[in-house]
Amino acid sequence: MSSDNTGKLAGKMFICMIGLMLIFIGGVFEWLMLRSYLHAKESRQWPQVEAVILSSDMDQRRISGSPPEARLNLLFEYDYKGNKYTSGRLSPRGAKWSREKDSVADLMVDYPVGSFHPVWVNPYSPDTAILKHDTKAAGYTIWFPAVIMIGGCGMIWGALRDKGS
Repeated sequence: MSSDNTGKLAGKMFICMIGLMLIFIGGVFEWLMLRSYLHAKESRQWPQVEAVILSSDMDQRRISGSPPEARLNLLFEYDYKGNKYTSGRLSPRGAKWSREKDSVADLMVDYPVGSFHPVWVNPYSPDTAILKHDTKAAGYTIWFPAVIMIGGCGMIWGALRDKGS
């Protein structure tokens, strides 16, 4: 095998490896986005019950070198199938930390102590309930990692096809 053919083979292998990495990375993101979409869709099927807010506070933290952050700390009680449960989940992912205390204060205004709100209860784990659903946006953008995967396939096809040389 001549050094020219060895160089061509090495170049083809390199392009194929890049293509495989794009397929793998695109596949991982495709799976993560699909999983996020399916979880958001599933929680919309959970039964809805009424809950009362027991506490509504603002947690604060400061990590060295960073500005202070805050998040909403809720506790609500609900009745599901004759049993009383408590939960503190605003959404399936919980309350997120924010540098903007005003946005957390606005959430506290939306959920004052003693107010009633609809919650969705996980029928397979009734101690899990949420006040808000996650967005289904991941399902609408699932095409993007697919484009990356198609690009990886195109790189492999381009490297391996016979160009009639």
